[in-house]
Amino acid sequence: NEEYKMVFAIPANFPQLDVYSQPVPWDFYITLQLRERLNTDFDQSFSENCSCYLYQDGCAILHRDINRFTLGDVIRGCKSMTEEVILLVVYNLLGVVEKLHKAEIVHGDLRPEVFFLGDRICDPFANDEMTRALKIVDFSHSLDLRLQPRVSLPNSFPISQTPHGQQLLVKSSLPYQVDLVGIADIVHLMLFGVHVQVYQENSIWKISQNVSKTVDSDFWSKLFGRILNADGKSTVPLLRELREEISGMFDSCFQERLCESLAALGETFLLENFL
Repeated sequence: NEEYKMVFAIPANFPQLDVYSQPVPWDFYITLQLRERLNTDFDQSFSENCSCYLYQDGCAILHRDINRFTLGDVIRGCKSMTEEVILLVVYNLLGVVEKLHKAEIVHGDLRPEVFFLGDRICDPFANDEMTRALKIVDFSHSLDLRLQPRVSLPNSFPISQTPHGQQLLVKSSLPYQVDLVGIADIVHLMLFGVHVQVYQENSIWKISQNVSKTVDSDFWSKLFGRILNADGKSTVPLLRELREEISGMFDSCFQERLCESLAALGETFLLENFL
């Protein structure tokens, strides 16, 4: 009966406690700096409700209203992600990193496991203008370029140790490029289910997978091309332009298909993890 439909929502609003053996609350510091520097742009993409507890031999950070699932759970739990969900996630991913870079913060360890699902994914009835699809609270490897403006690309960034990171990042790379490589890998994982592999042709970095077989192949080809070949350009305008292009795809038909995809996603996670 079309009049009565059962809708599955992904349970949200769990607390998360991070305990550190060092009495230096770096995650909390970055969160406070983001709140101060972004002002009204500080939103559900970050931890809006967190507390820090300091001890002589360590510290603890309590995040409230966090979903129990991450983007990594979605990628591992779904045989294939729908085009609508991928575009929604990438739109929010680009927005989060744009805000970080606008605040002169490099995350340094972008991967699916650091992004918790936001209300836009968890609640099919959420206001799409106010809610976000992703939330990030882990800044363990982040760099504050206002505090450390002369830092060159350090090898301590986890992504610089990956095969694609070693290819794409050199000593002269700007720190912001670390996050661009992270974005490329996350998008590649959602589209193809494997980490990104790259090669260089006529001084242009390209991905090994055949993008032409994907839906919206022209856009994905442009995204990988621009992100992998940023060449020291300002990342904020780049991320904003790509996000605006995705926004142009969000017509009424897209929103309808997205609601169906999100409801199906919620059903998948409830059946596999709670029933």
